[in-house]
Amino acid sequence: MDEKTINAIEAILKRGGNVEIRRKGNGFIVLEVKKTIQYSAPRIGAGQGQ
Repeated sequence: MDEKTINAIEAILKRGGNVEIRRKGNGFIVLEVKKTIQYSAPRIGAGQGQ
């Protein structure tokens, strides 16, 4: 990997993102993976279930 690729990876990681690196042809492609929580079910604690 060249310096530009490493800098892109480090910038994404500093922002707290996830990085995915894939091979493309003879080089690499760096993807920033962003996941958004659309729905989170309420948690059921001990003694609160049915």
